[in-house]
Amino acid sequence: MKISEVGEFGLIEIIKNMANRKLVGGIGDDCAVIDIAKEKELLVTTDTLVEGVHFLKDTDAYKLGRKSLAVSVSDVAAMAALPRWAFLSISLRDMELGYVKAFMEGFYSLADEFGIDLLGGDTTKSSVFSVTVTLIGVDDKGKSVKRGGAKVKDNVYVTGKIGCSYAGFEAVIKKIDGYEECKERHNNPYPRLKEALSVKNYANAMIDVSDGLLQDCLHICELSGVAIEIDLDKIPFCDADFVDKEEMLSGGEDYELVFCAPKEYENALNDIDNITKIGEVKEGFGVSVIKNSKQLNIKRLGFKHF
Repeated sequence: MKISEVGEFGLIEIIKNMANRKLVGGIGDDCAVIDIAKEKELLVTTDTLVEGVHFLKDTDAYKLGRKSLAVSVSDVAAMAALPRWAFLSISLRDMELGYVKAFMEGFYSLADEFGIDLLGGDTTKSSVFSVTVTLIGVDDKGKSVKRGGAKVKDNVYVTGKIGCSYAGFEAVIKKIDGYEECKERHNNPYPRLKEALSVKNYANAMIDVSDGLLQDCLHICELSGVAIEIDLDKIPFCDADFVDKEEMLSGGEDYELVFCAPKEYENALNDIDNITKIGEVKEGFGVSVIKNSKQLNIKRLGFKHF
């Protein structure tokens, strides 16, 4: 049997089931949670970006450096923790040194904005440029927000706009003029840590939108044992008329946050900027999208590597 026959998430499930050690929170969440002290816990995440898969060969080096760290900061933000220490491993072609320097300038610029220290890593030679970041965050013990806490009747919220990164990618690939905001959101996403900390005391479950809004909502459903119903007309889509809404739902790499919170906190959450209510947690399992009270047939939930 080949990897393509089980798919990316099937492969992850196989690896998860083979693990023989239990953490406070392990494989399946945005970060692993490691119990280290009486009052604190560590959160650890690893992300890899590969040339030709996650970015183009001529991608701006400075922005790529920022994005390489941003995707990991987004994982820590999804658990409402504070990012602290990073390790960077890069596999390089025989590239121009100036490109690598610009990449590192971008990486350090985002690290400085979030108070992150680069502690080490590795460099190797490769036929393609790839970047792996391991990021360690910290939180008070038991306070990080996980995917598995959604409750029936919770409201479902999202930060920012959905589909901007996908639209930006399409605009770059198809050489469409304009849409600079979309292109910037794809090449230089900004993690929603501020928003995550603002909703931390309200959210039962949270995840960042990396695989696509619907696919990531499904991850919450899987770990929480619930269903999520989303109203298409309530989703704050990016303003891009050359891609349809279904494509933006499944495009991925938005690095916005989706979270579930009890209805009793609705007024408090309405007072927080950059947050939109888009649905509700229901009994059952899976993700559904409705429009005018009718369920839509969405063929593709999100991006998959296999």
